[in-house]
Amino acid sequence: MSALARDQVNFSELCSFHPKQWEAAEAVAAHKYTLFGGARGPGKSYWLRWMLLRLLLGWSMEGHTNVKVMLSTIDYPMLEDRQISKIDTEFPDWLGTLKDTKENGLGFYLHPAYGSGILALRNLDNPSKYKGSEWAAIAIDEVTENPFRTFNNLRGSLRWPGIARTKFLGGTNPDGRYNHWVRQLWVVRDFTEEFERLAPLKDEFVFVRGLPYDNPALTEDYWNDLLTQPEHIKRAWVDGDWFGGVEGLVYGEFGAENIGEYQPDPELPVEIAFDDGYVDPRAILFIQRTGSKIYVFDEIYESRRLAEEHVQAVIDRMAEWFGWADDDHTRPNKLPEIAVGSPEAVELHKHFQKRDIVARFAVHKVVEGIKVVRRHILDGKKYRALQVSPLCKHFIEELTIGYQYPPEGTKRDDEKPLDGNDHACDAFRYWTWLRARR
Repeated sequence: MSALARDQVNFSELCSFHPKQWEAAEAVAAHKYTLFGGARGPGKSYWLRWMLLRLLLGWSMEGHTNVKVMLSTIDYPMLEDRQISKIDTEFPDWLGTLKDTKENGLGFYLHPAYGSGILALRNLDNPSKYKGSEWAAIAIDEVTENPFRTFNNLRGSLRWPGIARTKFLGGTNPDGRYNHWVRQLWVVRDFTEEFERLAPLKDEFVFVRGLPYDNPALTEDYWNDLLTQPEHIKRAWVDGDWFGGVEGLVYGEFGAENIGEYQPDPELPVEIAFDDGYVDPRAILFIQRTGSKIYVFDEIYESRRLAEEHVQAVIDRMAEWFGWADDDHTRPNKLPEIAVGSPEAVELHKHFQKRDIVARFAVHKVVEGIKVVRRHILDGKKYRALQVSPLCKHFIEELTIGYQYPPEGTKRDDEKPLDGNDHACDAFRYWTWLRARR
């Protein structure tokens, strides 16, 4: 029996993990980067502090002494509320002392009999101040409150003499300001573009989904508070929906139920939706539909490419899906039936038509087009006609994070959203107004 396994017997007498928390603890043993939670109420904060204590005790039994680990939050008030006050009452005095020292700062200091390890308590108001420090493990409470650069800064400090497998632990709800990068790494597991450097570590990332239903300690009063939240918050806090929950979203109805794998049908027509751009991204969506569903199965989302280059990119993408009709690779087996987009994109319209792709537009008010799109996302009978492939990550990002109303706005149906993070959403709105208005 390993030292860590032997310690688990003693540790079980100290804390009260429920089965999902134990599942997350086992994930830590097998992976370097573990995220637990993704909803309100599964006991994330409790799990983080006790899991760090478990690691310290395990390393102590392996002969490592004076090991330092960090437990952090975005600011000190959160640290005090979520962790410091709880450690003061939960951790036994015979095990260690909560104190602030000049040498190592605020933390829980284990007694020498238990390895003299330090569970340091820190806030991340300026994470660069931890450059050059060394930690055997780092935990962040509410990871989505921190930008991606904070994660990179901190993981650069994951090193400790004699400990080959340092650990990163995170707990979070799926509605924080920086939801995107956490969702991409742990939930979607997309290690491309800005996350490409982490691709060699892909197998070290693990997400253990914890929901309030997993926690038997939640009271009826707490459940009443959860279940009476606005719908977009309830989806995030209770159902663990990572694709909704941001206040002020234009398409707050969009959720995980609107996302699904789809292989395009060679027997069905393909239609294109586009929003023009050059410095701003040009967004191009690939669409198929049946009598009951609209499938957005692929996207092109790029800046600084000429109109004719992007039309060629559409043709090449069609060939990737459906094959080439000739050996010279000049014509795919299938061309889009129609391309629908922004009316001001005169040059792009012309280049589509030169390649035998019909190009059309229909002028309409933005607020009226948004209403039509919403009906496809979720109609009055709770039916979700729109299905978006995970390949369309920019479209999904705009729907779930980027495309918002002004912070000081009314969020009413007659209010125009903010410009900027709307290129793929605009493309789909143009197409919907002309091709799927009902």
